[in-house]
Amino acid sequence: MYMREVDDPVMIQYIILFTLSKAARRVTHSQLTCLTLDNCNINFANFQIALDNLVQIEYVRKLPNGYDEKMPIYELTEKGVQANGFFEHSIPVYIRDQIAEHIDPFFEQEQLKRSVKAKLVEINKREFGVECALYDSASPLMELTFYAGTREIAAQMIRNFKAHPDEVYTKITNVLLGENKS
Repeated sequence: MYMREVDDPVMIQYIILFTLSKAARRVTHSQLTCLTLDNCNINFANFQIALDNLVQIEYVRKLPNGYDEKMPIYELTEKGVQANGFFEHSIPVYIRDQIAEHIDPFFEQEQLKRSVKAKLVEINKREFGVECALYDSASPLMELTFYAGTREIAAQMIRNFKAHPDEVYTKITNVLLGENKS
């Protein structure tokens, strides 16, 4: 991250336009904040003022709440795309490169978080289970429910499933297909 604080309001707007352009998709407020502030030393209040100004001058469109129903979604307007094309080179290259290199891994990590789910299920006050699911986009690849017994075992199962979802999927598929060589 670039350590010197970026405090020029116009430069912050350029950086936001650039980030949205490189993301090439609609992003939640949280995603935009992470993509920008994780790679630039910008005060959050200054970031928010710049973003609100871009919405007001119609370079950025603020859409109603997103998939989690708590956060607005942002996208570039046609005016914003044109402005970014004109002002993109005003952003120092070391900031542009850092943001550009961070975007794909950021969204890949977010996709992975949404594709692997595991949660603790209380059966009664002393017994617990685990619901595990693996998704490819919105389509389920695998959904399983396990009896775990104690809360500790259930927590361990959740950690292991989240750490090794591909291995679990492969082993279960191999057993189901009769390809288990154990």
